[in-house]
Amino acid sequence: MASVGEGPVASKVLIVDISDFENRKQEIAEQLHSAAKDVGFFYIKGHDVPQKEIEEAFAAGQSFYDLPDEVKQEFKWIPDRYLGWRSQSDLASVTGNKLWEWASFGRYGTGGYDVRKQEFLGSRWPKELGSSFKDTSLRFQAQTHDVAVKLLRALAISLGRDEHEFAEPFDIDSEENPSFLAWNWYPPVNEAAAKGPPRLHAHADMDIITLLYQRTGDCGLEIAPGKDVEENPDLHKVGNIWNAVPVAKHWTPLDPIEGCITVNIGDGLQWWTDGLFKSTYHRVRAPKDGDNKGSRMSMPYFVNPKLNYVFQGPEKKFPPLSGFDLLAKTGNAYEARRNDPQGKWKQQAYGGGVQEGQAATMQDAEAIDNAVPIPAH
Repeated sequence: MASVGEGPVASKVLIVDISDFENRKQEIAEQLHSAAKDVGFFYIKGHDVPQKEIEEAFAAGQSFYDLPDEVKQEFKWIPDRYLGWRSQSDLASVTGNKLWEWASFGRYGTGGYDVRKQEFLGSRWPKELGSSFKDTSLRFQAQTHDVAVKLLRALAISLGRDEHEFAEPFDIDSEENPSFLAWNWYPPVNEAAAKGPPRLHAHADMDIITLLYQRTGDCGLEIAPGKDVEENPDLHKVGNIWNAVPVAKHWTPLDPIEGCITVNIGDGLQWWTDGLFKSTYHRVRAPKDGDNKGSRMSMPYFVNPKLNYVFQGPEKKFPPLSGFDLLAKTGNAYEARRNDPQGKWKQQAYGGGVQEGQAATMQDAEAIDNAVPIPAH
């Protein structure tokens, strides 16, 4: 176990070795408990996901982004399931700039189980990519899911609870499994954008835990634990990812570490532990001097319980919540913001109060939006 980086909480950001898990799970549980409670972000090594498989998964994501927009549009994002493609123009309505593109696929592509209709919707994958995209995605999701279940078992042990309590609702072969793999793609930025607001404004993840793959040199991820963020009444409300934009006084960079996966606690696990584990605000900053200003890609795997599974913390601090609610409330909050004609959130995101050198007005954001080249895929 080691700490990393620079910043107000850097000394608490741990690198946890999870190798030889079955023989070391108590030791691992203690380390993960500290990381989840104190910061909400940590790195893991010894995870056994081969680098070759990681690189192939990144390449699969790029192959989807290389498709024409009219093909990608066939996989338009579905809020209730959080699956599909969101273009830079679409996301500009919730981020304030065209600096981010998103694609997410679950075990059934963008198909899956409709909890409202109680029926399986089948499997949907881009036929233009043959079987390669699907096969690579499924293989990689299975490998990452195995790692996620180990982490959840260890976190349950750390709380003195049965180690399978957090693991049983995550059957990867279930039609109701809503966990999914996503590719975040950030286009190259010009000098104007590099001096402006973040590529992706601060938010908290809606899921149970997120396992994030970052490529060496693709810097930009920063965190601001709760104590460094202005008081936010939505902190414990599922769906806060799009309902509020926190403004932090200090940010701690979490740059990629070779051989490590970056992991963070989501709203769901914060809910499930009565607020003990922290769903931490994070963002992707504008590139600093010396940073790579070319395109950036990251690959998060969002871990969620089965859609009909209902969970609640032992102290019942928050009401019961289902896996469907965890996804749908957040997805539809995004839709509400996207359709917000007033755009009041922009002032929260870009209206000042951010770390020196990053402050920008709404007008700055709009100017930068227009200044960013949007290369064709």
